[in-house]
Formats: sequence, C-alpha cells, structure tokens
Amino acid sequence: MKTRPLPDLDLARIAPLPTDQKWHELKLMKLGYPPYSYQPTRRSQLEILNVDAGPLGIVPRAPWAQIAEEISKRARTDAEKIANLTVAHALYNFADDHSIAGRRHEFFSLAVGLSGKVSYWVPAVISVDGRPTIPFIDPRRGKKLTREGRRFAFSVMHERIRAADPDFSEVELAIIQFGTHGKGESVVRTPNLHTATGVKLFDFDTVDAMVRETYEIWHAVLTEREAEARRKGTGTTGPLGV
Repeated sequence: MKTRPLPDLDLARIAPLPTDQKWHELKLMKLGYPPYSYQPTRRSQLEILNVDAGPLGIVPRAPWAQIAEEISKRARTDAEKIANLTVAHALYNFADDHSIAGRRHEFFSLAVGLSGKVSYWVPAVISVDGRPTIPFIDPRRGKKLTREGRRFAFSVMHERIRAADPDFSEVELAIIQFGTHGKGESVVRTPNLHTATGVKLFDFDTVDAMVRETYEIWHAVLTEREAEARRKGTGTTGPLGV
C-alpha cells in the first residue's frame, strides 16, 4: 500500500513528539479533505509580502482590493473565502507595519526520510524592519505549529537554506502565525512573528530520524484502517469471526 504523504504542517507538528504521542496524533488524522484550504492566500503570498514589486518608490505594491479580488475568485466556498481574506488581510497589514519588501528566490525542498521532501518557506527573501528574512506562513486556526513544531520547521529551514549556502548563513528565519479573535464574519486574525533566534535546532540526522519514525507509524495506521475497512465491507471481524 502506498503511504499517503502527510501535510508539511502536520509532519512538523507531529514529528518531534515522543513515540506514543505520535501514535495518538496520527490515529486522530482524518483522511479526505479539510473544510477549506488556504491555497488562495498562498497563491497571493508574494504580492501580499510586497515581493518582486520593482524598485521601491517606482512600482507601487498591489493594493489590498486587487489582492482580495483574486483571493475571492479562487475560493471554492464562502467559508473558504472568509478564512482566506481574514488571514491575508492581517498579513497585508503586517507587511505595511514592518516595511516589508523583498525579492523572489527559489529554494529546493529538503529530502528527508526514505523519499519525502519538505519545505517550510516562502520562495523569497524579504526585509522585515531592515533585516533579511526568509519566512514561512502558518495560517491555521487549529492544529497549528507548537513550539516544538516551529523548532522542527526552523531546523529544516536552517539545513536547507543557511547550512547549504554560505550566502544565506546570516539570514533570519521566521514563522508567521495568527491568533484568532471573534467568530464568523467578524473574526479577526492577529499576526505573530516567531524567529529562530535563540532556538536550539535539531541536526539533520535527528530530523531525518523523526520523519522516518513518523512515517513508519503513519503507514501502520493506514494499514490498520484499510484492514478495518475490508472487514466491514465483508461483514467479518477477523479470521476467527470474533
């Protein structure tokens, strides 16, 4: 059976956990699709962060109304539109507050585990209050990255970006998450910037071992679910009928 890949955010959230907690969290993972996706915002994240806008003062950044229209067009449902617009608007204002601008830069994914590849970054180097920074955006309201999850993501970022290329050895690594206030259409998301400064990072071998164990357990969980589905489909409960 081919093992379904875990979303990068869930891998970062679960991989640093002790083995028994990995089992617990992976058993809670639901198959299928979440109620909505933040893909509409991700597709506009470079515009939101004022990346590749041209020389400052010559080419104005995209106005919020233009970005909001594009996000709304991409949303599949009203709930998805609201969720994306709230987080995108918060990020847009955050970019204004911190004088963010930047240039596009592609970073290859980091190969970990048997065949997995992960990436925790926006394809850009941005200036945050004058400091060169490579960010990752975690837009989730629930099941977002914990402190250890951020540590895992920062470790991947460090290995792939700073350790792999001397040109980026001094760049800041950042994760932007969002608090939530209010409900429904009145919900407000508040950006929180976390940096890798002072974080004790995992080395590559530790990250690799975490990913391997996580996928071994995930494969076992999926195999167990598949066997259970077959038993229900045939009306049997096991080889002895008990």
